[in-house]
Amino acid sequence: MTAPMAPTDMTAPLQAALDAAAKARSAYTIPPGGHRLLATGLGYASNARILVAGDVYNDHGPAVGTHYCLTNRSGQRLSNVTIIGAGGAFTGGASDPAGATRKGLGIVATDGFTVIGVKTAGPLTGFGMEIKNSTGGHLNGLQLFSGVNRPGADGLHFFGACARVSGSNITVRSGDDALSFTSENHESIDAVMERITLTSMTLDSAAFSCIKFFTSATTGKAVIRNIRVSGVKGRITQGPTGCPLMMQNEGVAQGCEITDITIANADLDFGAATQEGPTAYLTHCRNVNLRNITLRGRRNGQFLRAIRCTGLRVTGEVWDTIPGNPMNDLVQLEYCTDYDINLIVRSASGERIGSLRVRNSGTDSVIRYIGMTGA
Repeated sequence: MTAPMAPTDMTAPLQAALDAAAKARSAYTIPPGGHRLLATGLGYASNARILVAGDVYNDHGPAVGTHYCLTNRSGQRLSNVTIIGAGGAFTGGASDPAGATRKGLGIVATDGFTVIGVKTAGPLTGFGMEIKNSTGGHLNGLQLFSGVNRPGADGLHFFGACARVSGSNITVRSGDDALSFTSENHESIDAVMERITLTSMTLDSAAFSCIKFFTSATTGKAVIRNIRVSGVKGRITQGPTGCPLMMQNEGVAQGCEITDITIANADLDFGAATQEGPTAYLTHCRNVNLRNITLRGRRNGQFLRAIRCTGLRVTGEVWDTIPGNPMNDLVQLEYCTDYDINLIVRSASGERIGSLRVRNSGTDSVIRYIGMTGA
């Protein structure tokens, strides 16, 4: 439970203490209590070791723009940074002035980082934790409760040129995407994101995605590749919008790629969302392996919709949560190449009612609507 935010702006004294500890190459513990950051966020240095015992409140107003509670504010690449949760949390202020974007922890331009047991709490209007243009990291035991139901309030967000990151035992309850991998503006031009492995995760999103991959038309030839996510349970908790698994390569025209992605042993649920649409939606992706995946809650759309994807492999189950729906459009494939899909179809109660199997080593010239093929 977070401590109440004290009225005094603690930005300057906390930053001075962090700087002194960095200069002395010693660890620093953010003391217990609710520390208000009004002017800017705090900055870490190379070789920092920071224990978060107190709550750090991001209370920036719109005049100071977008800020993290704690991040790399040096403008240089840093290295060897360790941040450990010790009971405190990165937290949003109680007010929400128009234009304020409040983020929790930012690992930015940092090579070699460890984040263990860190917590975030709402109302953060930006990312709970962002890893941006950083390499060589380890995450464990995170609890990212990032706050309000609005775009931008992601839980754990990987952005741009990130590589060689592993993580496990992570719980996210976010307003926007729970876990996201993106290259989406001028800050990620031609970026390569690769070799990220995450396991044992709970990923709940209020109304957006449990897992999202995204490239945009403003990123040059950005690439997201060799990502492995396993041991996942996630759902959309509020709605009315949402797509538990989304892979959108909107930068395909300029050469962006989302490729060599594996999501294994994942249970993804539409939850309370009621709009039409797929549980999993993929566009212009290559070599995607959804292994032992459970997709729940068709909500009058397909379980899986793939557009111009190549090398798609899917095994697992689909659970229909609306009794009586026709079962002739469970998977929709639009101009896809080289796919193999093998799914068990269950009712909302878990009873096996059929199966679905479709394979093609060539290229479709039509849209395929796939229903049950047998018991």
